Amino acid sequence: MCRVISYNIHSGVGRDKKQDYKRIGEFLVEQRADIVLLQEMDTRPAHRSIDKDIKDICANNTYKLTASPALFEESGWYGNAVLSRFDVISHDTFKIGHPNRQPRNFQIVKLLTDQGPLTVLNTHFGLKRWERRKQLTALFSHVKKQLQANQTPLLLAGDFNEWQLGSGLFKPLNKLLNQQAFGATFPSVFPLFSLDRAWLTSEITILQAKKINTQQTKNLSDHLPILIDFELPN
Repeated sequence: MCRVISYNIHSGVGRDKKQDYKRIGEFLVEQRADIVLLQEMDTRPAHRSIDKDIKDICANNTYKLTASPALFEESGWYGNAVLSRFDVISHDTFKIGHPNRQPRNFQIVKLLTDQGPLTVLNTHFGLKRWERRKQLTALFSHVKKQLQANQTPLLLAGDFNEWQLGSGLFKPLNKLLNQQAFGATFPSVFPLFSLDRAWLTSEITILQAKKINTQQTKNLSDHLPILIDFELPN
């Protein structure tokens, strides 16, 4: 079995206003996550050390971090990241941002798990509906190419910021991949919107798919994390 968690960590700032990557890293270890797709990883504050931020979120080298910055500043970066207990075969980042909007991207990381290779796609879409539609078009095109060129099982997850009920945004993706149901994940204290989502290729066997809704996760971020247990084909 392999366990993946996708989590918008809100720059490590909890509802108690405390910024603490260490407690998030410890939470991920407690959950026995093998792979973690992070959104809103933020190392920009100049009063903190980038190396310490990464050490803390990786729980003292329990995980390896593959960064996918969407925004660079002199003191650090902000964007997506994948944590993994497994070796990274390859990784890449594709920009899907738009002028005068916050930069966005999706990252592709190919991992060598205990059950074989797995490709994970991690993303964080924009806040405007027109923005998300363009970003979905770009992501869909790339997923389609990945499936045509690569026989590796694939998992896509992240914060898609699509809050409208009955949205048809994901219809193209649903024809390519199997979407999992998690329910509302935002805001964490009283979830109303299904912003955090995941899709997998059909050869992956899903053992469990759920959001982690506890007093702890209500405090750690403004989003609830989502979790998937799965097995890869032999």
